[in-house]
Amino acid sequence: MIFEEIRLYNFGIYQGHHTISLDSPDHKKPIILIGALNGAGKTTFLDALQLALYGKFAKCSNRGRLGYLTYLEKNINSFSTDRSASITLRFRHGDNKKTAQIYEIKRSWKKNGNKECKENISVHFNGKYDQLISEHWEEFVNEFIPQSISELFFFDGEKIENLADPKRSAELLKTGIEALLGLELLSTLSSDLNELQKKKQEKLLKKEDAVSVDEIKTKIASLNEQKKQLTSQIGILEEKEKDEDENLSFLQEKLQSSGADKLELKTSFEKEKKELEQKLFVVKHELLKLASGVLPLGLVQHVAIKAEKQALLE
Repeated sequence: MIFEEIRLYNFGIYQGHHTISLDSPDHKKPIILIGALNGAGKTTFLDALQLALYGKFAKCSNRGRLGYLTYLEKNINSFSTDRSASITLRFRHGDNKKTAQIYEIKRSWKKNGNKECKENISVHFNGKYDQLISEHWEEFVNEFIPQSISELFFFDGEKIENLADPKRSAELLKTGIEALLGLELLSTLSSDLNELQKKKQEKLLKKEDAVSVDEIKTKIASLNEQKKQLTSQIGILEEKEKDEDENLSFLQEKLQSSGADKLELKTSFEKEKKELEQKLFVVKHELLKLASGVLPLGLVQHVAIKAEKQALLE
């Protein structure tokens, strides 16, 4: 299955008509690399590929819990004058270009006043409109890439980043393998059964118990809201702490550049001066002790010798 071309009209950020060739003319260089800044439409482009193939079953990035028709209306370019949009995808399927079958699927929708968007889907097979394939495309597309494992084929840089993270990759691979084996249906069934069990239990509760359950649910909702507010406050405080740290670093650098480092040298010199003064005091004290003894006589030793000789002569 080789994508050849996609045409977008008023879809998301793409205002007007846009045609993107996806088929490399050189079979030795089969990779088409699309690069752009944030907000340029890379994720919207990826959503368009999935939407063209899987329609309401597409796992688009910004759909969330929106209903399918609401999602289509939301993705009509806000600057379009006719309030309509379309996606056309052409691809070939087969062993080589000579025997490959060409499919072109077009999804278009339009907003008419207060009415819901109405989607139209048409499929051309080898250049001719095929009503049967058009009416049963949701089943037919699974022969190419089953929707349950589409996440293993359509992903962006963010998902690659998650795959590189050991903490997230395990869950992503688990989800992909479950989808590949068809086990996601069991997970969905288990979740639905748990939800059904909760609803049944609520119906079986007495009126007083039901009131108590409602009160507990209200308290839980209130606590969750408090938790959300506290988390937000923590984030604000952490941001303030970060700003204060940056201001402190800036002031320290400013002080150092203005000669504040000289203050540290002054303190060091003053400490050294005090130590030398203490040593000088000790030395002076020792000298005074020596001066109070016989040491001064050593200074007039020759006079003392002459006096001794004179005394002997007399």
